[in-house]
Amino acid sequence: MKHMTTGLGLALASALAAVLVPATAHATTQTLEDAAETPKSRTDILSTTVRHSRSAVVVRVRFADLRRRNDAGLSTYVDVDRGRGGPEYVLNTGLNAGTDYQLTRTRRWQAFGGPLQCEHSVRLRWATDVAVVRISRDCLEDPSSARVSVLMIDLYDGVRAVVDWAPATRRFGTWLAPS
Repeated sequence: MKHMTTGLGLALASALAAVLVPATAHATTQTLEDAAETPKSRTDILSTTVRHSRSAVVVRVRFADLRRRNDAGLSTYVDVDRGRGGPEYVLNTGLNAGTDYQLTRTRRWQAFGGPLQCEHSVRLRWATDVAVVRISRDCLEDPSSARVSVLMIDLYDGVRAVVDWAPATRRFGTWLAPS
């Protein structure tokens, strides 16, 4: 009976270890929750989900109340070079109906150079309060991993700006490998 109990205990410990130890250091999808800290803006970021697939980096940003008419914009920063500080790319877009968007390279967190001519898109889904940014891996020179930071700026009264970063000011989520 003693040997059976010990064997059962070892089996249970092995099963728990397999469940609790992550299989890989790189995830392919990450969701970053963001506290509701900008009450003056309807476009307060609530969460950001990043997925790095074999074809694209897709960023899904959920807002408190995304409306067709607003004075807000979104900057999606993408870092693909672990050896260089800051992001290499930024996709800037308005968050209102009829807006335009463009993907550019960055230097010191600022857009640099002209718009890149590659596959990227923005979809604004007002019914679900979501913006979906998609950037093909070709645009990003097929990185082995990527991480993202987003910035929302809202001129809620036409003069004063409300700023909301996710996950935090000039901070990124974890590195994500393509899946």
